Amino acid sequence: MVRIKHRYLLFNILYPNPPQATALPSSQPPSYILFSRPSPNHLTSQLLISSIRSSIQSVFGDYGVSVTQSGMRIVYFSPGTSTVILRVPRAHFRLVWASLTFMDTLPGASRNDAPVRCVVRVVRVSGTIRKSEEEVLRRARREIVRAKREGRDADDHQGVLQNLVGENKGKGRATSDWLRAGEQVLDMEDLDEDDIMDDVSD
Repeated sequence: MVRIKHRYLLFNILYPNPPQATALPSSQPPSYILFSRPSPNHLTSQLLISSIRSSIQSVFGDYGVSVTQSGMRIVYFSPGTSTVILRVPRAHFRLVWASLTFMDTLPGASRNDAPVRCVVRVVRVSGTIRKSEEEVLRRARREIVRAKREGRDADDHQGVLQNLVGENKGKGRATSDWLRAGEQVLDMEDLDEDDIMDDVSD
């Protein structure tokens, strides 16, 4: 029996258009928080996967949809942090990655509403979902450190941490490599030798 192999794309949805400004400019959060704000309330996993398929259709046509449709599935979506883990067929993960790069809008709450402008940033490609979950937690801890440097108080830190990792509680393991320096987009540690040789031969 042949085992179907997948890749897991961890990506963030960023929103470049700032929300409505408040009366006091000093009360505005830092710019990186505005850019990484939560997703709209109407955005669901079903709507997001439909938008991804539409992007694949517009970039790669019927061929792209046919080779990715059967194995593509959202396994994790956090509207609070706009973080998504997308499972895709291993042979065509670069095709999906390219299509995500070209996504610049999400549907509005209704047909009459204007589309929501966005930027999709792929931050990791892994061979197992465990590695993607560990990366979600590592990035959450990094955001806590960044918030501390911005002068936030301890209560805010705890709230941000619960928002970032609360939905992932109990998943993954507490390993020291969550805090390792640098960003690695393509993870080769969790790929077996056959996977690496197949990728090289493609």
